[in-house]
Amino acid sequence: MLHKRKMNGPMKTGLIIVILSLFGFGILNASANPISPSFTDVHNDFWAKDEVTQLVDLKIINGYPDKQFRPSLEVSRAQAANLITNALELPFSSYKPIFKDVSAKSSHLKGAMATYEAGIFLGKEDGTFGVGDSLTREQMATVIVRAFKLQDTGEEITFKDDSKISESHKLGVKVLAQHGITTGKEDGTFDPKTAVNRATYVVFLHRAMLQNKLIEKLPVTVFTEPNTYGTFTPVRHEQQFVEVPLSTSSKTYLRSNYIMQFAGEKTVQHAHATDLIYTYRISGFPSVTVKMTKRELPNGDYFLFNELRNPQNKPITIDVIQTEEGLSKAVLHEYSRFPIKKSVDETFGFDLMTYPTGIFEKIQTDGKVSQRMIGKSYQSTELNQKYPTGAESHTRELHQESEAFSGVMLGETQLSVYRLQSRGFDVVDQWLLASKERLFEDRKQMDTWMLESAVNYKKRNKWYTAEGPYNKMAVTVEPMPKSGRGYGRNLLLVKEDRVMALYAETGVRYYENLLYNSFANLDVFRGKSTYWETEVTSTYLKSLYGITAPFVDTRFNEQIALFMYNGGKAFEHTDYNVGLKNYANLLVSQKEKGNIIKVDNESYYISDYFPAAQKVKTHTSMNHALGGMNVLLLAYQELKNPEYLATATSIQTAIEKEKNKWIRPDGDIWYKISPEREFSGRDYVHLTLEDLINSYEMWSAVDESKLPVFEEMIRSKAGYLDKNGLGYTTKIKKGLERINMLDLLPAGSEHTDAL
Repeated sequence: MLHKRKMNGPMKTGLIIVILSLFGFGILNASANPISPSFTDVHNDFWAKDEVTQLVDLKIINGYPDKQFRPSLEVSRAQAANLITNALELPFSSYKPIFKDVSAKSSHLKGAMATYEAGIFLGKEDGTFGVGDSLTREQMATVIVRAFKLQDTGEEITFKDDSKISESHKLGVKVLAQHGITTGKEDGTFDPKTAVNRATYVVFLHRAMLQNKLIEKLPVTVFTEPNTYGTFTPVRHEQQFVEVPLSTSSKTYLRSNYIMQFAGEKTVQHAHATDLIYTYRISGFPSVTVKMTKRELPNGDYFLFNELRNPQNKPITIDVIQTEEGLSKAVLHEYSRFPIKKSVDETFGFDLMTYPTGIFEKIQTDGKVSQRMIGKSYQSTELNQKYPTGAESHTRELHQESEAFSGVMLGETQLSVYRLQSRGFDVVDQWLLASKERLFEDRKQMDTWMLESAVNYKKRNKWYTAEGPYNKMAVTVEPMPKSGRGYGRNLLLVKEDRVMALYAETGVRYYENLLYNSFANLDVFRGKSTYWETEVTSTYLKSLYGITAPFVDTRFNEQIALFMYNGGKAFEHTDYNVGLKNYANLLVSQKEKGNIIKVDNESYYISDYFPAAQKVKTHTSMNHALGGMNVLLLAYQELKNPEYLATATSIQTAIEKEKNKWIRPDGDIWYKISPEREFSGRDYVHLTLEDLINSYEMWSAVDESKLPVFEEMIRSKAGYLDKNGLGYTTKIKKGLERINMLDLLPAGSEHTDAL
């Protein structure tokens, strides 16, 4: 039985006064308020806007997960059957083995069975329903005539191409025209063999429903203009979708030209974060994978790392789509407000990267504000170099950093798109950090961080992955591509030292999240070991000693141990001193292993590097020696192991006995001492002075008799900086103030990061 539909939702509201002609149904003159569009491709100038809007509101037809209607897509016979079933509210018919292409589990079962029982779709001569076949205009005419039981009025109607209309559909086309549901094309033809698109089918269905008084004729719809972000462009052609079960307040989908198949999920537990990893494969290209890692943090926020890995010579684009409801406004605060002044140096060359896209701030209808940091996409190629020892070195060649984010707001619904665009034989990474709260407490804090990221773009992470951040590597690493765009996971940047300092000062949520992520990245990088080995070969060390990756860099491990110790205490982790203990034990063991440069029986330096695959002794640089000694003293204070103090003392006495050799004639410090006890190299500008100040403080708490050598070296190094106007770091300034030597503060500029 046919009955009138009740309207609900936005269609109940009155509409703005407009005058439009609706397909021969007369002129409407209606008053109303603008409403929000449901789709990005159905706008005020779209010819089927009102019909689409009304049938979508009645849930007769739906759009796609990416908030598009795709009006120009062809309608299949199965889709047409489903829409007729919805429009007429046909009763459910159980499965019968009538059609070869409709099974009991088919998504088209309901429409196929219902319309067959109602005598609307009769199937094809080959015994199939033709679920995937496009519905032609002449077939559509017959279907609508049958569905709505339209009768022949006797009026003679012909089209110029009447001879092209199949005999079985001539009556349907004529009756449809008699009832004014079709008027044919402007040139007087009906075009019977052309496939029907979604917009046309909706309009014809809408007209039939109006004639049968199943729906009411409503005033003209007027849409408000949606707000867009980035370079948002609707994708008008057919797309495949798969929903990703991220269990967030928003819905997440993958969108592509290709069918995507779920390939598994797993959970990886880190000490202070949990990774939920979802993997998908591209149908027809099993080696092409999409991996989405949701890193859940203790405070409820999460990172989402998206990776498209494409080892084939086939361009593939995957879009990550997220939709969120209940928003009243959204604003994108872009990093690009703070331009970067690019520079090239001999050590690192040119860094192609800049900074993330920005902070996407969302205001909910209840007034609550949440923020999301959005990263760009990074297209790269993995580079691996194998050595006769079986060891390998890993880097990446970065081809392009590009904007990945675009979005549109439709009423209270926000659609976000994150594009992963592969050219083939590459890996594409993109990330975001989502919070239900503000990441920054106010605009000033946010702008301060963005400006700092622009000024120090070479030392701030922006290319995050689930395995850690990638950064520009020195040109003296291998493998290094001819382009010079070699990037890798630098352990000194995997740990977020600057972020740690800022978090200690401000307690800002964004810094808290970066620290949690850093802990997880260090966990991933270390693997099952108790210390960290580099994954990149330094050609400098290779030429000196023949060593390749992997090897232990003592400075890296020292800095990580301190980072985890300080971070663990800040976050009240019960395991805060484990890294400190492990590294102190590693240093103590080096004497027995022979990785030392001996001064006398009581005094020695520990080598900077411990090769994993080669048995060779390397040099000791002053900054490494001081750093290791300082860690041993901290571990002694924390854990009271006398071996730590004994080893620290051996390093201190070695420095004291060779103090005059370490100080250069110009007052600076020599960079290193070789295994043959030769001093050479220009020291870092600021780093070693920071270490000397730290050594002075550490020994002040343990044994003040050790202080004179460090005071003399502090005065010499600071004097050299002052004489040459090389400035100081914030850490140097604060350190000199703590040890009552602020009068030694060098002339020149203050730097955030040590040179």
